[in-house]
Amino acid sequence: MNEYHLIKQFSKPREGEYVPITFLEFTRKLVGWSPELKRSVYIENGDDRDKLKRVREVNLMIAINHLSGKTSSIELTGEEKAQFEEVYNSFISKGGQIVYTRKKMANKTVSFFEVHETGKKAVEVPEKSLLSDRM
Repeated sequence: MNEYHLIKQFSKPREGEYVPITFLEFTRKLVGWSPELKRSVYIENGDDRDKLKRVREVNLMIAINHLSGKTSSIELTGEEKAQFEEVYNSFISKGGQIVYTRKKMANKTVSFFEVHETGKKAVEVPEKSLLSDRM
């Protein structure tokens, strides 16, 4: 099975696929559709605005994708960002691993985040002692 779509910079997991991530930062960026390039591009300065269609401001989340080991960018709407912040607060208090997936809701596919518990539990380490003391 080809899993390239999970490790590229703008990963788009299918429903039921999970990408473990570590959150780095949020930024607000202007993005627009370029008819020449036939893809969305980020606007760094206002000069490019007149050449682009559907110019909008998005929340861009930068995170480490644990499947690739590289940074990934995830564009989020306001509702998706609020849902991520709830999950992140739960992660801070309980620990675990944040995973990113996408779910089909009505006619749209939305980004969705969950906290999965890690299988590793804290184990007590016995104190150092001499073998003769133990016998």
